[in-house]
Amino acid sequence: MSRVPALSTRANRWASFAGAFMAIALGVIVLRVAQLQVAPSARLAEHIQARVTRASLPGVRGEILDRRGRLLSTTRIGYRAFVDPTLFPDPPEEAIIRLSDALGLMPEDVGEPIMSKVALNDARLALLPEPERVDQQSLSEMLRQMFSGGERDDERTESPRLVRYVPVGPVLDEDRVARVRALRIPGVHLERRDIREYPGGSLVASVVGKVGDEPEWSIGAERILNEQLLGDSGKAEYVRDAQGRPLWVEPGHWNPARRGHDVRLSIDLELQRIAHEELTRGIADADASGGRCIMLDPLTGEVLAMVDIVLDRQDLEPYAWEPLDPKVPRIAHASDSARPRYKTLTDDPGRKIHPALARNRCIEDVYEPGSTFKSFIWSVITERGLAKPTEVFDTEGGRWFTFYGRYIEDVTKRDVMTWQEVLVNSSNIGMIKAGERMSFEQMHEAIVRFGFGSRTNIGLPGEGAGIITPMKRWSKYSQTSVPIGHEIAVTPIQMVRAFSSFARSGDLAGTLPEVTISAVDHDALSIPVVNRVLPAPIALLTRQTLSGVTHNVEERMKLQARSTAGMEGESPESGNWRYLLFGKSGTAEIPLGKAPKGMRRPRGSSGYFDGQYNSSFIAAGPTEDPRLVCLVVIDDPGPQRVRSRTHYGSMTAGPVVRRAMERALTYLGAPPSPVVDTASLAKTGE
Repeated sequence: MSRVPALSTRANRWASFAGAFMAIALGVIVLRVAQLQVAPSARLAEHIQARVTRASLPGVRGEILDRRGRLLSTTRIGYRAFVDPTLFPDPPEEAIIRLSDALGLMPEDVGEPIMSKVALNDARLALLPEPERVDQQSLSEMLRQMFSGGERDDERTESPRLVRYVPVGPVLDEDRVARVRALRIPGVHLERRDIREYPGGSLVASVVGKVGDEPEWSIGAERILNEQLLGDSGKAEYVRDAQGRPLWVEPGHWNPARRGHDVRLSIDLELQRIAHEELTRGIADADASGGRCIMLDPLTGEVLAMVDIVLDRQDLEPYAWEPLDPKVPRIAHASDSARPRYKTLTDDPGRKIHPALARNRCIEDVYEPGSTFKSFIWSVITERGLAKPTEVFDTEGGRWFTFYGRYIEDVTKRDVMTWQEVLVNSSNIGMIKAGERMSFEQMHEAIVRFGFGSRTNIGLPGEGAGIITPMKRWSKYSQTSVPIGHEIAVTPIQMVRAFSSFARSGDLAGTLPEVTISAVDHDALSIPVVNRVLPAPIALLTRQTLSGVTHNVEERMKLQARSTAGMEGESPESGNWRYLLFGKSGTAEIPLGKAPKGMRRPRGSSGYFDGQYNSSFIAAGPTEDPRLVCLVVIDDPGPQRVRSRTHYGSMTAGPVVRRAMERALTYLGAPPSPVVDTASLAKTGE
């Protein structure tokens, strides 16, 4: 009986020893692991670092939407094949054929970039010492440095670097991604690529722009809004095993990427489509070289549509500049007997590459506004009390010479007109006579107060400031040119902003909005008075006066619609308009601009493309509660239009504005205007 407790005591003692030993051993192992993790030796640290993978997690770029949430620009994930030439099969012929078939490319398009890098790597490997003169450890170290581009420790000189990345082909669709993966060719990999797509297409390309690999390569809204759209990159560090498989991620070594913010533009894709369709029709009807159209919300200053069309016409000739060197021959034209039709629009190489690369002429290029500018001068003269609405002006039967001998002619020729009729009938004579009552300083101030000569800061790159004559060069010729819209150059965006002063109601009448291409938060809308340019009663009086101008446009459209009614039936253009508009037409010859290097204007030149015009019309409506301001500029109506005297803004741009506004206001749900008798309204001239 005494042996049993002794054996039990001995067993317990050995068990305690074993447990203590295992605990000590486990503690030693834990301490060793901790030591290896915290303070590994230099030799071990090299291997540990090689087992830690650091990956960058790119942030996804935000989307650009129109004001109603329609996609204009978005990002999708794609894959592109690339090849590591150091691992590619040798001989490579079969692998190249298989890869090219999977990519849908010609074998030579795939093989050439790969084999050129293989040859480059072979040349760089030839720079290494003979293997028999280098021990294995040194050779491995040299190869490691060549792949990483590091330096050899013994010589501290830069080693040649092997090429291990050769992109092949474009971004692939899902089917071709699966085919490339199924090949399992050594050295062939797939890389993720963020692909920027533009569902809005060419319709909004010049506004949305395009994003490049570098911020400075981006254009349009993509560039201006880059900081908001750009997501924050993340990073991850994970430990992998000998076969490269992930094992674990240490705490704090995972920072997820952040998606960029979505941005809504003020553009309405449907209004953009309406403007594009009607402008395209107007350009064709006028046999023009191009055209521009802007729709603006006068209350918020939001640009709702912005369209710029340039036709690639082959029937235009370069202007006949004279060379400064008499030995250089002049430009020869096909016909010297007839006046050639010159190319008036500036070359735009980017437009031929991609619509997004085109210059946005609605904000960048200037034009002489012609009679559309009269509304601004008329309102300032009225405000200063220099002419009263009912005052009668002697308009000289439509033909007159200024005091310094300049010949002035009206399209609508009358002996007398009231001051209101001067604006409605677009009398050059009446405007100049009233303008002469202003001092030079007052006339110059009238231009500046409406924002001409300065950028609108719409938020798109490349905006022009326009051109106005500085005071030190102001002359009697300037004083008689500016009231009729000459000797001044404006951008379309400046015009719609200035005209909004007539289209704003209540306390905002007579103020300029702050124009923007970004959508305004209407729930938190607070409209500041950016700049008051007119007293509210004068702005409303100008609107009332301009309400008669659209009558002549509508009458011409009625006649045209009735002439085709037998074939097409009743048309909206037959006179059943839902909305009343107020506006102004304008026509001006196109300035030549600066002569090319080594050239000058021909002797006797007027400084214009004689017989070639920019015709425009600007309007707002509905007159009783304006929702839109719309400007259309028709670039260079055709020679037949000029010969038949139907090139004027009221006959070319006016119908485009009338149709576009009718469709746009209906789309926006604006209530129809009250029925009024427009037959009694005065007709417009130019």
